[in-house]
Amino acid sequence: MRALFHIGVISALVLVPFTAAPTTAAADSGPPAGPLAAAELPSLLSVAPESASAPYDRGRFEHWIDLDGDGCNTRYEVLIDESTSPVTVSGRCTLTGGTWVSPYDGLIAYSPADIEIDHVIPLAEAWRSGASEWTDARRKAFANDLDVPYALTAASSVSNQSKSDKDPAKWLPTNSAFTCEYVTSWALVKYRWTLTVDPMELAAIQAILSGECGAASITLPTVVEAMAVHPVTPTTFTDVSAGMSFRDEIMWLADRGISTGWADGTFRPYAPVTRDAMAAFMYRLAGSPDFTIPTSSPFLDVPTNYQFYKEISWLATQGITTGWPVSGGQEFRPWNFITRDAMAAFLYRYAGSPAYTPSGSSPFSDLRSTSSFYTEIRWLAARGISTGSDIGYGCRNYEPFGNVKRDAMAAFMYRATVGGTTPVAEGTCSPPAPPMKPTPPVEPTGTYISGYVSPGAFCKKENAGWYGRSKTGVLMRCTTSSSDSRLRWRAV
Repeated sequence: MRALFHIGVISALVLVPFTAAPTTAAADSGPPAGPLAAAELPSLLSVAPESASAPYDRGRFEHWIDLDGDGCNTRYEVLIDESTSPVTVSGRCTLTGGTWVSPYDGLIAYSPADIEIDHVIPLAEAWRSGASEWTDARRKAFANDLDVPYALTAASSVSNQSKSDKDPAKWLPTNSAFTCEYVTSWALVKYRWTLTVDPMELAAIQAILSGECGAASITLPTVVEAMAVHPVTPTTFTDVSAGMSFRDEIMWLADRGISTGWADGTFRPYAPVTRDAMAAFMYRLAGSPDFTIPTSSPFLDVPTNYQFYKEISWLATQGITTGWPVSGGQEFRPWNFITRDAMAAFLYRYAGSPAYTPSGSSPFSDLRSTSSFYTEIRWLAARGISTGSDIGYGCRNYEPFGNVKRDAMAAFMYRATVGGTTPVAEGTCSPPAPPMKPTPPVEPTGTYISGYVSPGAFCKKENAGWYGRSKTGVLMRCTTSSSDSRLRWRAV
């Protein structure tokens, strides 16, 4: 947990007028010790044009993680800290109550679903300011920095989207009372992580951190030392080729050690995922957090010496899985394949069971409001974590009872962590009307002869006008024709 930074627009940074102390430190002797004026911050920043060694990849900043294993990931830690009213935490970090005031614009939210967590230095801005050269571990630490109270802040969606990846030269909070604190925080985070500022960005910071803003007293944060770069051999799989569906998501999974594949060098993307393997994947996705492993198994069919006992018991302690009730306790059924509806439930609970009420009709043709895990599946679709399969005419199926394959599992986890694709909207399914069945012919009224008749055969005078059927079912009648006055069985 971190210390509270601000409540609404009231800063805990305590920007008070600064009184300079005599100093004889040389310019290259390192940062000054003790408090200093905010106006001095720009001189401590490194100036360089924005650049990157590779195109920006948001997936290289893994977030949100549960660093301390208490069930609340970084997003929820910030929400808990910045609520202006008491918050009750239950289950795996389900929040009840709480009020959040966005310092950027003063908008108020009463539900975690209506508030976003803003990286004061946007991830894309960090990438262009030096983070493209970092290790994934350092990027992960940056994206989840709870050690200072101003690196992350709860903000309204509208202000967060408006800010996007802009620096102070291009965007400032509409709440001008927060401008000093915002720009000070920006400069402090850049200093802490040794990120550069471009010339226009520096000019904007200097302009703002002057006058009253610059007179404020601040304390420099600890600089995060660069993490050692170890040679990394890129993971490759013999059965995962370029252009393959979900290749990038599979490699993302491998690069983070969530899946290592098999000893023969394969990933087996189309193999179904067993429930014990799913537990292992989710535990690693959470960062393999430390927790007290229970000495007694929560499941009758998972002994304490089971290969994935730690991972399965972690899943249970976090409330992500409850298993099946049986006589004498619960079963986990580790060797069963995990179905797509259960996968939705796992990911929803892993995210903290966020408040969500499905609205409108189901976006999937094979999913009804009475279906098991309906809310969880709709939550997945609303965030673009799962889009189902296109069956034509704007219709999609979710296939809730289908088994989750390893390639789809990689896509689910990637989107749940990095961000989903376009959400699946309801009301787009409009299949054509089914073709009308031909109206069966009306059976004519009259006398029918028993048995079958032969087409073209002569018939008796007393049978004139009667009906009969051939062996192939063709309706015949004993009658004459314009070219033949003799009675024959003729097709009607």
